[in-house]
Amino acid sequence: MPAAPLSWAPPEYAPTTVDNDGTSANRYDARKTLAYVTTDTNNVNNVFMLYWITTKNGHKYHLTSNAGLRGVDLLGTFISLNDLQDLTSRGASILEPGSGNPGRLELKSASQTIASPDDGDRWTDTHLELDLAGVKLDVTLQPTGGNFYYGGSGGIQLVNRGPDPDGSAALPGWSWYWANPTTRIAGKLSIDGREHEIDPKQSYALFERQWGNFHIGKGYYALWFYFETGEVLISWSMEPNIDGISEIAFASVWHPNGWHEMLPVGPKSRASDIEVSPRTGVKYFNKFFLDLPVRDAHFTFDKWVRDGELIPALPEQRDKYITISESYGEGIGFWDNKEVRIQGHVEQLSTLK
Repeated sequence: MPAAPLSWAPPEYAPTTVDNDGTSANRYDARKTLAYVTTDTNNVNNVFMLYWITTKNGHKYHLTSNAGLRGVDLLGTFISLNDLQDLTSRGASILEPGSGNPGRLELKSASQTIASPDDGDRWTDTHLELDLAGVKLDVTLQPTGGNFYYGGSGGIQLVNRGPDPDGSAALPGWSWYWANPTTRIAGKLSIDGREHEIDPKQSYALFERQWGNFHIGKGYYALWFYFETGEVLISWSMEPNIDGISEIAFASVWHPNGWHEMLPVGPKSRASDIEVSPRTGVKYFNKFFLDLPVRDAHFTFDKWVRDGELIPALPEQRDKYITISESYGEGIGFWDNKEVRIQGHVEQLSTLK
């Protein structure tokens, strides 16, 4: 394993606007659903984020956060912090009283607040504050480079859940799922009371928004890959068995010029190298092989933090809220007829014991 990660210097892209974000390519206007609120508790309503953070003193942290509004009065939060100085992880999840604003992006609870401005495009300069498990994050967000509409259009269905309550908004059982993969960030990260200023020239984030009847089935693993050539890939593999084989999977690729690809996942894809959590007895994979035969492409990806599990902070929520694993990783692949290095993230919601 290398002593330091691949470069985290963000690419220099123009600010993302409604004119260049992909809306005009027959996709829905993502800004109009930033403020989505519904009473349907079957709907997911999430702002998920991955952060590649370099502090001004040169330390590297890979952080994951999620805000999930459940109905109109509960907000679930989880946070994971990978410390790349010693390859350890810490984090927790919690479900608390919370609220959403139907007029603009604003999710609030005691642990997390995400609020967009009232002016401008009502997304740029969104402010996120998070305080959980001894980790505090205070950042502003600047979307750049255009959006990544998973599946090509942003409509994703893996395991049928529907029907959606409003057929005019979505096909039954679908969610609308997109990201801004090169969001610029500025602000501060505090760990156990010690504050670190973030270096914006060596830090960035993936801002991800999802809403609709998305069903996670009986567990999954999801991969986010950043290629050294500029492309970004997401792949979900549903309900992997003990041999790391999934029968339901998809992969989607974003190109810096705005081109999107939806790719079938090939039968050689595998997750392997199982480790058992000492806290829950849940089994997690540590190595991943992604096969994309229609592109004559494949990738090998290794977790850097083998124990990336987080559990509910409140004992009474241990069986009611999310236990999940989040880890930074790197690997190598074959893409466009050449070898490429990749870095990114793996999330695992496992039911294997």
